[in-house]
Amino acid sequence: MGESKTAIEAMKGRTQRSTKRNGKPRTGATARSIEGAGDQIVKRMTYPGEVLATGAGTGIAVTSFSSGVVQSLPATEWASFAARYQQYRVRAIRVRGKAINPVQDATHTHGVLIRGDFIGSSAPSTGAQVLSDENARENCTCRDFEDVVTWQRNPNARLWNPTSAVVPAANTFSWVVASIATPALTTATTYYAVVLEWEVEFRGSQ
Repeated sequence: MGESKTAIEAMKGRTQRSTKRNGKPRTGATARSIEGAGDQIVKRMTYPGEVLATGAGTGIAVTSFSSGVVQSLPATEWASFAARYQQYRVRAIRVRGKAINPVQDATHTHGVLIRGDFIGSSAPSTGAQVLSDENARENCTCRDFEDVVTWQRNPNARLWNPTSAVVPAANTFSWVVASIATPALTTATTYYAVVLEWEVEFRGSQ
């Protein structure tokens, strides 16, 4: 998700490079390669229970899902891993939306869904603001969508957090969605069933 290497693979590569100089093992290389081995894990965590809905004569309101809500929503696997590790950080979020009303009929009008992302607490408040972001994407509300956003946009997201606490707002990144007001979605209904996934890195087994 989002990056070609996991943190564990990257760490392994750095360790291998540090153990040799001019073809010879470096002093202390063994200790460094053992240090922390098995103490970090990257886990895909999920939450299947979200929806995107609208009121009569309106659009889908601006809705966002943050890297931090993996702990406060929480993901279905969170309690188990939080009990086993001391710290965590979220590397990526994947959002899948399944269109519940794929066909326009007498009671279900379709419009344009706008998806994007933001960092920290700088959340957009309108569909137009979501659209103005350079990472914005669009699709008809009759179609499924899938997006992945990563921590690359916010360097602070790489900081570690205790598993007992929510990620500070300044260290988060978020996926955001809204539908534009025209045409209005005429019937108050649920338009999408949403599945959330987070790629979470844990360390400090306890």
